[in-house]
Amino acid sequence: MTVSLQCPICRQPLSQYLTSKDLHCSNKHQFPFTQVHEERGYWVFGKGKKQQVLSRAQMRSRLFLLSGGLQASLIEAMTAQLMPELSGQSTLSWLDYESAEGFYLRALAESLAQQQAELTLERYGFAEADNALFAAAKAGSDEVYAQCSSKGLPYVDNSFDLLTVIDKPLKGKEAVRVLKEGGLALIVIPASRHLWQLRTQVFADLAEKEVSINLPKELELVASTRIQWNADVDGEQALTLLDMTPYAWRANDKLKSKIARESINGLEMDYLVVLARKSRGE
Repeated sequence: MTVSLQCPICRQPLSQYLTSKDLHCSNKHQFPFTQVHEERGYWVFGKGKKQQVLSRAQMRSRLFLLSGGLQASLIEAMTAQLMPELSGQSTLSWLDYESAEGFYLRALAESLAQQQAELTLERYGFAEADNALFAAAKAGSDEVYAQCSSKGLPYVDNSFDLLTVIDKPLKGKEAVRVLKEGGLALIVIPASRHLWQLRTQVFADLAEKEVSINLPKELELVASTRIQWNADVDGEQALTLLDMTPYAWRANDKLKSKIARESINGLEMDYLVVLARKSRGE
């Protein structure tokens, strides 16, 4: 681990106890390490009051769906967007924003390695939910995970060469703070037709609206690509996809039961893949 950690409470440097992996700062704030498998696990810097926790069944369904190749086209598009900027680099520190079970950290890393074998990726992720981090640490290998809120990240300023924000809103200033000046941000945004056949069942008056790219002022747009494809999914897979959206709560039990019983042929997948760069200080 080469990225330096800091106390999210007082921003003092963190040290590790000799007899454990637990961390502490000079102001006696302590952060335990939760071991999951052999040497793998995650540090607990804080737990959100309203964790978005998936059930074990939902987590298994999500992992099975993502690992089955549903997002292969998106991974390819992300790789293509990044590769021109990574040519000649040997080591890259990378933070995946709200990384959940770590699927994208693993899948994108594998794809990038196929394109540039000599590239070393130092991968970091964070989430609030215990079960997501447990799954991530168990399935991963070299990633470094933290349980914390996006409002208080345990990394020093200008730590990462790459920030990925995949299918979720980028909130606050913390993620930009820990990105290096000149560092890259790869942001994947659901576009206007994404999951259209599902969304029309949730929103009766749904209208197609173009998605605007709203970047923090510190980020400058480098490139933007729209990627679209269709997928055939059964009812359970469709329900899993719905559970992965921020509007799943709008579907009542009756609608969820209906979705689970019906396959969708040609479900629209639609994303904007945005590459931005953090401006350099004057």
